[in-house]
Amino acid sequence: MKIKKIIIGLIFLTLANCGYQPIYSEKDNINLLINKIELEGDKNINRKIILLTSLKEGNLQKNSYNLNLKSEKKISIIAKNKSGNPLVYRTIINVQLTLKNADDLDKTYKNKNFSISFTYNNVENKFDLQQYQRDIENNLINNIVEKIEIFLNT
Repeated sequence: MKIKKIIIGLIFLTLANCGYQPIYSEKDNINLLINKIELEGDKNINRKIILLTSLKEGNLQKNSYNLNLKSEKKISIIAKNKSGNPLVYRTIINVQLTLKNADDLDKTYKNKNFSISFTYNNVENKFDLQQYQRDIENNLINNIVEKIEIFLNT
């Protein structure tokens, strides 16, 4: 028992003093120069993604990129009861991100599709259902933003 405490203490001291830091601990470390941002699809999703990733348009410079962001949200009914009322919903958010060289628009630097879904039960109160769907949408967008940041930093 005493040996375990000593080993745990040594590991803690080693990690605390060596400057260990998680790779993606800083969210504002996207080092891309964005010349132009083009948004297509769901405006609310696009705005939230741009706001959360803190991407900003700048002046035309060498080694800058044009960002194209295309998003869509689908809410579909998965299951219904005997009378035809919905029991289970699924919300799907799809985002297609394309980075092209600003100098040569025919060359694509990075391109990736992000898709995430969540399935949930119906709620009797329609106001509560809409509020719950908004919360789900925000959580899904936050998850996609994390994936986009990792994708842009690699």
